[in-house]
This record gives sequence, C-alpha cells and structure tokens, in this order.
Amino acid sequence: MVRYTQKSFTGGELSPSLYARNDLTKYSVGLKTLKNGFVKAEGCVSNRAGLELVCEVKNSNSKVRIIPFAFNTEQTYIIELGNKYARFIKDAGQIIYPEGYDNQYNPVEIDTPYDEGDLFNLKFAQNADVLTLCHNDYVPKELSRNSHYDWSLNSIDFKPQILPPENITAVWTGGNQNPTTYKYVITAVKEETYEESIRSEEVSVVGELEASWGTTEYITINFDAVEGAAEYNIYRSVNGIFAYVGTTSTNSFTDNKIEPDLTSTAPVYKNPFENDNNPACINYFQQRKVYACLKDNPQQLVASQTATNNNFNISRPLSNSDSINLTLSEREVNEIRHIIALNDLILLTSGAEWKLNGSDGAFAASSSLVASPQSFYGCSHVPPVVSGNMILFVQSGGSVIRDLGYTYISDSYDGEELTIFANHLFEGKQVIDMAYSKEPYRILWCVMSDGTVNALTYNKKQEVAGWHRHETKGKFESVAVVRENYEDVVYFVVRREINGKTKRFIERMATRIVEKTQDGIFLDSALKYVGEPIQKISGLSHLEGENITLLADNNVITDKVVENGSVSLDYPASKIVAGFPYEFELETLNLEGENTHGLLKIINSINVQVEKTREDFFVVSSNGEILQNQRSITSINDSDYLHSGNVNIFSFADYTENATLHIKQIYPFPITISSISLDVTLADIND
Repeated sequence: MVRYTQKSFTGGELSPSLYARNDLTKYSVGLKTLKNGFVKAEGCVSNRAGLELVCEVKNSNSKVRIIPFAFNTEQTYIIELGNKYARFIKDAGQIIYPEGYDNQYNPVEIDTPYDEGDLFNLKFAQNADVLTLCHNDYVPKELSRNSHYDWSLNSIDFKPQILPPENITAVWTGGNQNPTTYKYVITAVKEETYEESIRSEEVSVVGELEASWGTTEYITINFDAVEGAAEYNIYRSVNGIFAYVGTTSTNSFTDNKIEPDLTSTAPVYKNPFENDNNPACINYFQQRKVYACLKDNPQQLVASQTATNNNFNISRPLSNSDSINLTLSEREVNEIRHIIALNDLILLTSGAEWKLNGSDGAFAASSSLVASPQSFYGCSHVPPVVSGNMILFVQSGGSVIRDLGYTYISDSYDGEELTIFANHLFEGKQVIDMAYSKEPYRILWCVMSDGTVNALTYNKKQEVAGWHRHETKGKFESVAVVRENYEDVVYFVVRREINGKTKRFIERMATRIVEKTQDGIFLDSALKYVGEPIQKISGLSHLEGENITLLADNNVITDKVVENGSVSLDYPASKIVAGFPYEFELETLNLEGENTHGLLKIINSINVQVEKTREDFFVVSSNGEILQNQRSITSINDSDYLHSGNVNIFSFADYTENATLHIKQIYPFPITISSISLDVTLADIND
C-alpha cells in the first residue's frame, strides 16, 4: 500500500496532454479539474462565491460592456456602456435619480456616440474625476463625474486651458532716425498649473534701430488681463522667430533693449488629431497624457506637454516640457494597441512589445528618445492588466496569455506564456474581456468567446500560476473590477435565458470571506433577504418561470419555480438566499509514482484537510457514483458551523489504471480544501 499526499494545488487545472507527465514539478501541485473554484496563493482551493444580481441592462437585446471608474478607494463605480448610452453603478446598486430631479426614480443615464459593435475596442484611462475614452472612429471624449447624479461626456478641446491676452498695444518712446519695425506676441500662464496659452495676435510698432537705442528709449506693451493668469510671457520677433524677452505679473511690460533669448521661443499651436485623425489608445506617463495609434498613422505616439493633459504645443528649438511626437520604425505596420506606464513606457503593438524612454531616463521632447523592441508576440485589443510590476496581456491571436516584466540581468523586458500548461481551456476560443482583482486574492478573470470564464491565480514572486474555469446558467460577456471597502470586487455581464427570453444582467461576485454558513452567497443571479421570518420571498421577477435553489436558514431547498416574482417556503425563515445553483468540482491528477503507469490502483482510505467548510460535500467514484459525505455532530447541532480540520471519507472505488480523487459540492455551502491524503493499493494489470 502506498500513501499519496498533495499539500498544494497552486498549479491549477492542467491540460490533458500533461496527464502522463508526473515528472514535472507542476504535476505535483496540479489538478485534472477545477471548476467554479479557485486557487489561493497559499496553496488551498475554495469554491467561488456566488453572483448577486445588481440590475438588468437597459436593453437586453444588445451587448453591453462594463468598465471601472475609480476616483479613489472609496469612490468607485461600474459604468454600463451600451448602444449610445452609459449608466452607472456604485456599491452593488444602480444609481437612481432621487426625488427632486426631473428623472426621479429612473437610472442616471447619459448619451454617448458609441455603437454596440465598437464598445469592446474602446480604450480608456482615468485621471481623478475624468475618464478619457478613445477609438479611431470617434473623436476623443472625456467622461466627467460632476456629482453622484451628474455625469457628462464631452469632446476634448486640444488648446491650452487658458486664453491669450487681447487688445495688445505697443508704443515706442524715443527717436526715429533709423526706423525699424518690432513685432511681439504674448502668452498667459495659468495660475494653478503654469500651463502656457497659445500665442496672442501679433502687434507691431516702429522704433529706433536696436543698435541705436539710447538709455531713455524703450517700447511699452499693454494688454488686457486674462482671468486665471499668474503671469505673462513676452516674445519679440528675431528673423521671424518669436524669442523670449521677459515675464510680467501685470498687464504691462517695458522692453528697454532686452536681448531676446532664442533658446526659448513662443509656443507653436499643434493639434495632432485634426481632420478626425483620432487616436485609438490612451494613458498617462511622467505627468504627460499619452495618445497613440492615430487613424492616419497607427504607429504614431503623441504626448502632451509636461503637467498638462491636452496641450500639444511645441517651441523652436524644442524644450524639455514640449509635447512629444514619435513614430515606431518597424518592417511591418503594426498598430499600437496599448500603452502601459511602468519605469519605462511600454507599448504593446499588434506584432511586438516595445520599451520607450529617454536615453537618460527622462521622457522629454528635447532628449534623445529611444524605442526598442523587447519581444515579438503581439497583443490583442483586450486591455492588459498590471500585477505588481508585471504586465499580463493577451497575445494577438486571442488564445494565449503572457506576462512581461523587467529583467535586471538583461536590462530588458521579458516574460513567459501563462497558458502553456492549461491550453485546453483556450483551444478554439478567444479572450474577449479581462480584469484583475488584487485583494484578497490575486486573480486574473478572462471572459471567453464561448461564454465561460477562465481565471488565473497569479503571484510571480511566489511562483503561483494556477488556472481555474467558471461556468454559470448562462454566458459571461464582460467583466470589470473595482475596489469596494476592503476588497476588489468582480462584476460580470451575464446573458441568461429566462423563461424563454434573453436577459442580460449585471451581477456582482459576493465576498468569499465567510466565517459562518449564513455569511456566504453561493448561488448565481442571487438575491438575499435578512429580517423577520417570512414564508414567501418576493422580488424575484428577474427569474420568473425558472427553477431555482434557496438556502433558507442554512437549509437547502431545491426545485422551486418562481411565479409572479415570488417563491413560497414550507416554513418561515429569516435568512434566505435565492438563485441559480452551480457546481464546484475538483479532481486530482492520476495518482502516479515513479513507476506506476499501467498498474491498477484502488483507493482504500481518504483524508481531506478542510478549512471553514460544510462537511456535506460529495465524492464521485470511478464508476460515476456520487456519495454525500456525513456531517459531524457539531455541524448537525449548529447549522452555521464551518469545520476546519481533517475529514475522513469512506472510499468506494474500484480498481482502475487512472485513480483520482473526485470531489463535488452541489449545495450552496463553502468548501476549502487544504490537502489530500490517500492510501492506495497497487496491482499488476495481469494479476
């Protein structure tokens, strides 16, 4: 008899092509199946939490995309982007106009220009209360949160946020023996940001040849003050170039033969997006707003002036703070699809991964910018995420996920294929949306084109990379993550067939931090009631005509059909969860030693170490028979009790070449498995 023990499951679900590779380190921590459960970084496996209903989308016949909006850790929202509209969700509830508004009791909604078919190619980046959205077929827009009930979407003005002075006059004081014409322009400098305006209209004045100016000769320049200006810069023309001559904090300036500084010249207005040359992607880097993939040049990148958002002015010669314009040089025209800000600016194109920065580490217009390719895998349109200092992105074909991070030894960015040991989860389908939750579990959530979700528990430093798959009674279509209180909360758009009709719901994954049975929600499209004991639960119109499961005071009730939005119970209950059931499934890889392939095996005894678990889960035999495990006396006497410790399970397997331990939980109870120990007898197949 041989004893097999598996103490960690950080390898997640592995591809069938690895079932004979027990020589791999990954095999010892991997699983054959992990459905509707997830790997924790410390090695154990838990069933996922259920999905709470938030709301039905505006029009269930059309696809929608959800994206996050986070001003800070306390003020976070989910935005429902549909066909030419946007709605808003906060803390698991749709924002409704309160009493006193024109649209009181209706969802807060604004119009957008975006068609349904373009939603998943929108790229966005946020700064404070402003979210910038980009797409090649639309002018860039800024979504602003003016208040909880007041949102606006506006086209961007790519001019400085302060106007130049007007009504400028220039007066010469002195002789005119050698008359010469002098020209000036003036800019205003914004008080809060010190952003410089475009240049004013030119003003000219005839005075003495500069070489002949006496000590009492000068030019006085007057102009109207500009609201919000801290100061004004004065420029004089030298051979057609307006060079800096001075600064004043008043609306008057005296030029008494000041030598113009040709190294600092008046700004030249630039709008790189004129004539609908719209950018497709957006981010921020070193106090600049960076756009890329212009419609007329998909390899072009432009960055705003330092400390400004939409000012692309330049000067001659260039100064460090001027806007930046750069085009990647490649043999093929590969569009820039994503911009990621790390120590360097990382550009992910359709064919390669690039690092961009100044040769001296400064991202400046006047420094020598260096763009160098790091690898040649290419990226899809699905937005990448950042985990610590690693970028996780979908390769251009849509079926491979890679990481990318800085390597000190090579002074470059490198990474690995993360789907290589679980490629069966991605064959024949593509990732269509992706989001990352950092706390309490580091999980990458990938919505697949077939409506399932593949998720990866990822911790690079601890060498944790375990895949798990998730299903529901319906199809997942979009995912987003926002911070709510102390957790990163996952939201999904789920398409369900309800009573013969297509419905699209926004649903929120409940917390998985559960101390008692009654704390958890382990049903989908679920609603929860806590209050005085009731025998009829209503408010279930979203599940009309469907067969659902309920957990009523920790007792499971199945096969209840929703009629007129309600379900009647056989007895009153004060804590009720109602929704669709789903099945947690865990199966180990084949129990193999160094030389056990082909031998018959039978499992004699099973010991499972669990944590905060209802013990009435199920074990599946090799012939498919399902046996429910017995609860302890403590659990029977206390329905809220969750067991932590060892559970001995009766074995009822037959001899088989491919012996595994197969566990299911079909009830809406928490289960966490920390380790598995099995006593196995081996026999030769010819005996």
